[in-house]
Amino acid sequence: MSTFTKRIGSFDSPHSVEDTLKIVFSGVSEQLSDPVFEVTEPGLAAAVYLSRLDRSGLTVTAGNKIDTYFRFLVDLTPTDRGCTGEVYLDRRMGAIRRWMGNAIGLAGGLQLGFAQCSVRTRSWKTG
Repeated sequence: MSTFTKRIGSFDSPHSVEDTLKIVFSGVSEQLSDPVFEVTEPGLAAAVYLSRLDRSGLTVTAGNKIDTYFRFLVDLTPTDRGCTGEVYLDRRMGAIRRWMGNAIGLAGGLQLGFAQCSVRTRSWKTG
């Protein structure tokens, strides 16, 4: 796995961490192979799945037991007025060899979900 990270953007949510996690999941769920609100393990066949889900955020991973194609990370920090967050990939878009469309779809779906729930994004880049 590459150590380079590609920042997608940041956000300010007026909602609690728990509610913001629900908004984030709603925004990324369309790209998941099995859209369930729980962490799953990689299988033999490639899939897009949740590999982290806790109060610090979530991680969507694309790959199988042998290969990881990319990770899409959302980190949350609680504040007095809700929470803030950072969204990034574990590698730049050009380094994603498989399922780049899913990576773009995760960023776009999350941005749409944020817009529908009054979450303000900053410096958002989907490509």
